[in-house]
Amino acid sequence: MSDMYQIGVDESGRGPMLGPLVVVAVAIPSEDLKILKDFQINDSKKLSSKKRKIAYENLEKMRIERNWKIEIIVCEPIEIDFAMETTNLNTLETELFAKSINKLNINKLGGGKIILDACDVNEERFGNRVTKLIENWNPYEWNIISKHSADELFKVVGAASIIAKVTRDQLIENLESQLGFEIGSGYPSDDKSKSALSKLCEGDFPNEHLRWEWSSIQKYWNKVKGRNPPKRKYKKIKKINSRQSSLDDY
Repeated sequence: MSDMYQIGVDESGRGPMLGPLVVVAVAIPSEDLKILKDFQINDSKKLSSKKRKIAYENLEKMRIERNWKIEIIVCEPIEIDFAMETTNLNTLETELFAKSINKLNINKLGGGKIILDACDVNEERFGNRVTKLIENWNPYEWNIISKHSADELFKVVGAASIIAKVTRDQLIENLESQLGFEIGSGYPSDDKSKSALSKLCEGDFPNEHLRWEWSSIQKYWNKVKGRNPPKRKYKKIKKINSRQSSLDDY
């Protein structure tokens, strides 16, 4: 088995009640892995906002200078709600992880390791499910590693986690500017996000950037409206799913 590349895949935004889920795949030549150590790449959660942005800029620089491959998938709240109604969040993330890998065109990279930050309680099951969705999969060229806390254990996954986190933070900042008020991180425990719900649930429908299927949204809607929130209409799903995202888009 050739070990020409390491690919790391991670996400940001699984738990929030508003805003997108971002999945990132990073492919780096094995000979360049030492550069990640030089850049002090780590799990994004262990870096300050300032250090994350510096790391992000360094990774973007290497993408241009050394042709590192970076693919970004942005999954909007309506897509998340559709998955919650039809399958579940784990299945959605399996599909998003595989989609980000497929955008790398791994058959042109020569082989190596694909390392996943497993989203399922069962690491092996998550890895197997992602593998089944990878196009042109060749077990003689690629080895799948699916681990919890892979962003701490493998720097290439840490790189993916940084790009996912910074990208999502940028999208949330853009959304705040669009809405004209603070929305915080989007997590149910965030006081700014909880305060924003009064404005995001003013009309007959929850704001499109909320995850309507989230229990925190349904409980709030029931509390202030006295009924369950309406069901979303999913006519736009096909159009959203056809969108292609990359680092250049941000």
